[in-house]
Parts: sequence; structure tokens; C-alpha cells
Amino acid sequence: MRRIALFVVLACLFAPAVANAAEWYEKLKLKGDVRFRNELIQQQDKKDNFRWRVRARIAADAEINEAWSATIGLASGSDDPVSTNQTLTGGFSRKTIMLDLAYVDFHPKQAPGLNMMAGKMRLPFETADKTQLVWDNDITPEGVALKYKSAAGKKAEIFMNAAGFYLTDNNPDNEQWMSGGQAGFNAKPSATVSMMAGASYYGYHRTKGQPGIYTPESFYGNSSMKTGTKVVSVKAGNTTLGKDTVDVFGYATDFKLIEALAVIDVKVNDKVSLRLTGDYVNNSGADSLNTAYLFGGTLNYGKDKGSMKLSANYRKVEADAVLGLFTYSDPWGGGANGKGLELAFSYGLAKGTSFDVMYFVDTKGVKESDTGSDYNRLQADFQVKF
Repeated sequence: MRRIALFVVLACLFAPAVANAAEWYEKLKLKGDVRFRNELIQQQDKKDNFRWRVRARIAADAEINEAWSATIGLASGSDDPVSTNQTLTGGFSRKTIMLDLAYVDFHPKQAPGLNMMAGKMRLPFETADKTQLVWDNDITPEGVALKYKSAAGKKAEIFMNAAGFYLTDNNPDNEQWMSGGQAGFNAKPSATVSMMAGASYYGYHRTKGQPGIYTPESFYGNSSMKTGTKVVSVKAGNTTLGKDTVDVFGYATDFKLIEALAVIDVKVNDKVSLRLTGDYVNNSGADSLNTAYLFGGTLNYGKDKGSMKLSANYRKVEADAVLGLFTYSDPWGGGANGKGLELAFSYGLAKGTSFDVMYFVDTKGVKESDTGSDYNRLQADFQVKF
């Protein structure tokens, strides 16, 4: 009898805690993906490069209360801002996991459709079906952002996005940041047609004459100019042999990007749909080599197991049209100053599981002074999402 009484007392004590734990669990959402990639890169006048790569990402979205939420995410790879891939090499060595997301989201119920975010976040801007003309899909920018959506009649809604991101903060006299704004609409003019269209402005502050943002000597296809010299030590191993004077370079232009983008979806029947995309960018901070554009389409069949997706797009990115560091990192090896065709096919093996093939046929170097070199890339992925 005493054991029964003790059990009842303990149950009464711990029941609220168990109930609260269940409530906490319901407010936490985990999602992620794991991808295994076979990749072949063929460059003109260079040996073929075949490699295996993996990507692993996981993120937790926590609903704190009705007005606040927080997200923390981890991803494989290095600190490269446009890649979470990890090449399989190093004799089975442990691979690096990096902080990919860390931000809070304030969305007061008094202002439906409004989200204010701060931290290292998912990209707050709309894109042309993730075709990555301005922003690589792996970008997780750092700063503050605002997103707003509101109905505009029964068949449309408007959206407005704005953000301010820090790029470098290691020298008070040379801090670099970016501010941007975007506005557009989503509409469904009929039962079978829907569309999105928008315009964006991205202004990068303190870029002209400054060293590369990610690594000082790298400009990722953007034009550079000599800005001075510096004295460096000449070493052989750990031995200093003397001093030498080397040139210092910086970005040759400013970056003030104006973008127009659109996506149109057409439902053919219950299983087949077609998507058309277009994106155009002009950098008003550069006098020439300042235009980028993309157009393409995707044909979808079915959902989950047995689904298929066939897509193609063509892009051309002049040397100073976008900031090369942040654009799509796969065509012609990444960065600006290239053009080419991307072909892709995806097959659904099961819910959340797919086999994907991408093939890039590109030219690296499209300035008049460039000779232009062929750059082809084949990727075959096995991917699971949860």
C-alpha cells in the first residue's frame, strides 16, 4: 500500500514537468539534410578532377512564445561563405562542423506578416527559384533584417524585405557592410497560373579600393586594381631570408546592384507543372562589365516517390555585375566573369529522398581581354531530407 501511495505522490509531483516537457518538444522543430556527391571537373588545359564530397546540415527552430522564435543551425564544411561541402580526404580524419545559423525572429501578433530578425540568418530576400545569380544558396548573412507580407485582394499579396549586413569588422577605419531592400508581389491570376515578380537594390559600402572581403588577395572574378605596396618577410620554412616589397590590390569598382526577377508557374494537370524563371542585375557602381542575367525553366512530374524534375538555365555574369564572392559557386568554378548552361535532373526515390544529376557547360572569362577557357562540371547526388 505504501508503494502505491509513493507512486501516486511521485506521479503528482512529476506530471506537470512531463507535461511542460511535451509542450517544449512541440515548440521545437528539427530539420536537416545529408548529401553524398560524386563530382567531376574538367577544365581546359588542366587535368580532370574527380572527388567525393558530403554535406550535412541540421537546424533547430524554437518557438519561444507567440512573438519570439530562435534558430540555431550547424553545417559541414569550412568557413567558406558559399559552400557547406566537405571533400572526403585526409585519411578518414574527422570533419569540421561550423555554426551556420544563429538568429532570433520577432513577429508580433499586432503586426501580422511582419518578421524582424537579428543574427546569422537564412537569406531574407526572395530569389528567382534559387537560381543563385546574386546569392549562392549556402549564404547565411549576418546582421539585421525585416520581412513583411500582406494580402492585396483575394488573389495576390505584396512583400517587402530589407536588411543591413556586416561584411568585415576588423578595422574601425575600414568596416564594410551591405544594405539592401526588395519589394514585389505574389499573384494567382487563375487556378492554373501563379507568379512572383520583384525588384531589389543591394548597396555595398566601402568596396572600391579595398582588399578582398573573404581573403584579401582574392576577388572571385571581379576586377581589381593596384592600391599600393607593402613590405613582407621572405621565408624558407621557419627561416626568414629577408624582406621584399609586393603590390597590394583592391576592388576596382563599387557595387550598387539593381535587380529585377520573376517566376511564373503553370499547372498543366494534377501531376505536371512548368516553372519559368528570369533574373537581371545591373551594377550602377561600375561603368562597364556591369550586367548579369539568367533565364530558364523547370518541368515537374509527381511528388515524392517516382517524381521527376528536369530543369535548364543559361546565365552570363560580367566581371563587375555582382560581388563574385557571393554568387553561385558551381558554374565555371564560382565567382563573376563567366557564362554557361546548367542542366539538371532529379528523381524521387522516396519521400525526402532523391537522386540528382547536374551538368554545367561553361566558359570561364568573358571579358574582351580574356581568351576564355572551357569549364565543365558533372555532379551526381544522393540526398535525404528530414
